Amino acid sequence: MRLCKIQLLLVFVFLLSCKAYKPVTYVVFNNESKEKVDFDIVVSNPEKNKILPPLKFQAKPGLQEIPIKQFKQGLYALQIHTHNGQQSKSLPLRLDSDRWVMVTYIHQDSMTIQKKFGFVDTGILKKNAGKYSGIDLYIENRRPPNL
Repeated sequence: MRLCKIQLLLVFVFLLSCKAYKPVTYVVFNNESKEKVDFDIVVSNPEKNKILPPLKFQAKPGLQEIPIKQFKQGLYALQIHTHNGQQSKSLPLRLDSDRWVMVTYIHQDSMTIQKKFGFVDTGILKKNAGKYSGIDLYIENRRPPNL
C-alpha cells in the first residue's frame, strides 16, 4: 500500500514538472556595422491576441547573446525593429523546446558591402542615412556550435 502511494506521488510530481516546463528563447545578435544600434524585440501571442511589451536593447558591433526570457509553450510572432521601426523583420516562433533566434544586422556603405559579400542586394537592404542597412532573422532548434 505504501509503495503504491509513493508511485502515485512520483507520477503526480512528474506530471506537474512536465506542465511547468517553459521553453527559453535565446537571441544571438550579430551587428556587422561599426556603431552601436538600438533595436526592439516584440513578442506577441496570436492565439490569445496578446502583445507583450517591447524589449529594448542596444547591440555593440560584433556577436553577442541577448537574454530574453522564458515563455509558455505555444505559437508566438517575433518581430525585430531598428531605426525607430523603419526596418523590421518578423517570423513565427513555435515554442515546444528551447529556440535560438539568430539576428544579423548590417549598416554600411555600398562599397564595403560589395567588397565583403560581392554584391549589394537592394531588395533586402534599404538606404538609411546615406548607407544601406538590413536585418536577417532565422531560428535554430539547437544551440549553434560556434557559440
